Amino acid sequence: MLDHLRRIRSQGEKSAAVVADLPVGALLRSVPSSVGFGVRSYVRSLRAERRRHPEIPTVFPTPGLVSAAFLDELVVAVLAGGRLSPDPEDVQRIRIEIADAVAKFRAESYLDDPTRFHPRPPAPDDPVLRDRLYGTIGYEQLTFESGYMPRAGVPGATRWQGAGANQRVWAYVLRHPGAPRPWLVNLHGFGMGRPGDLAAFRSQRLHRELGVNVIHPVLPMHGPRKSTRTHDGTFISFDYLGNVHGLGQAVWDVRRCLAWVRGQGDADTPVAVHGLSLGAYVAALVAGLEDLDCVIVGVPSVDMAWVMSHHVPEDVEREVRAAGLLGADAETVHRVVSPLAVTPRVPLERRFVYAGLADRMATPQQAYRLWKHWEEPSVCWYRGSHIGAVWNRQAHRFIEDALTSSGIGRRKTW
Repeated sequence: MLDHLRRIRSQGEKSAAVVADLPVGALLRSVPSSVGFGVRSYVRSLRAERRRHPEIPTVFPTPGLVSAAFLDELVVAVLAGGRLSPDPEDVQRIRIEIADAVAKFRAESYLDDPTRFHPRPPAPDDPVLRDRLYGTIGYEQLTFESGYMPRAGVPGATRWQGAGANQRVWAYVLRHPGAPRPWLVNLHGFGMGRPGDLAAFRSQRLHRELGVNVIHPVLPMHGPRKSTRTHDGTFISFDYLGNVHGLGQAVWDVRRCLAWVRGQGDADTPVAVHGLSLGAYVAALVAGLEDLDCVIVGVPSVDMAWVMSHHVPEDVEREVRAAGLLGADAETVHRVVSPLAVTPRVPLERRFVYAGLADRMATPQQAYRLWKHWEEPSVCWYRGSHIGAVWNRQAHRFIEDALTSSGIGRRKTW
């Protein structure tokens, strides 16, 4: 098995170099997947009464919608080729770490109450603010030491803490002068974390037109926090303890940013958290730990074990399953960082979910699971893909309506 994994990984590394210039392999995998999506969508549109999740609207697969799904499939194929092909030398270590971590979590009762896994952090004691410019957008760059320490005795802690750049938190801030304003905390998706997120989230418009302050924390191992050393802890991969530590630190860092935000106003200053993709996962988890005035999650994945199982390349799946990396322990080890294992502290009328009906990365079913867990709050099922969330007008309007109806900024007339 290990020899076969070595051959696959070697082939994957060689293919990755080709894909960087011309993603032929990714294209070959993406075309049938997106065509299959179109066929299944057409069949479901004809058999609405027999659908598994009748609350999710049916969608007729127009050429534009199938093309959007294809772009999602292409991105998944490119990312999964290397990230979800574990190094054979690490497989045994990962199996041992999973078993040790699950035993630790049971002994500490973290599985019974995952909120106990996440201690409340203090406000930053060394924040540094500098004026910066991204294109025509003037913003403040906030940095401070993370101070995150993995729970004692949890495997992989030393490896995770070894990534020096990751130990400093970065955030991009838009603030109004004068009296305190409501705050919007935007949490980016996988592979983001740069000042360009201000444009992708339309933060300058929300800042100006809704009159809110906006902060964009950078999640661990993203943007300027990303480590270039291959032996440092990996995030969102089959190295499951890296996922646990990464999500644990993401929650810690976001809560420290929340503490800083609350220190800029008064006790009654409203705060909303909006997360996209990976950021949606973190936002949903934070909503089970913090008293927020509004939480909005877009195109969320909420089950990390599902992400691994759903997107693992076909030529690797049998081997990683035989190695025990897709079994029950994969679900158990992620429970301490699962949004589905915590109860949101945000009032039902201020919880919001939006998802793309052509989403091939998270899929609408992931949003559906969170929507059900959250007691069926306001939801927007837009005609579009995962990647398309950042420019979908229906999603944009839903976000603004969610903010204004929750008292976050002035209501906009359309």
